[in-house]
Amino acid sequence: MRDAAARERIRTSLDETLVVEAAAGTGKTSELVARLVTVLAEGRGTVQSIAAITFTEKAAGELRLRLRAGLEVEREQAAPGSDRRARLEEAIAH
Repeated sequence: MRDAAARERIRTSLDETLVVEAAAGTGKTSELVARLVTVLAEGRGTVQSIAAITFTEKAAGELRLRLRAGLEVEREQAAPGSDRRARLEEAIAH
């Protein structure tokens, strides 16, 4: 994949604020969801402290649904009783 380095940066450079520009259908939402799930799971932010900006209501709705699904998947993989799982449950609740 020609953009593998950019995708990796989106997912892992969590101490940076990023602007991601790419054409429709290139995976921006998937990478943003992965980034947000990691931020929330690691306790680097809360649902209330994150701003994710899209250009349409449709895109915002899609992001919201995919974030919820990503949080659910990650929660199921987190060890019961772990801090990670508790943070994911908190994020899902909000």
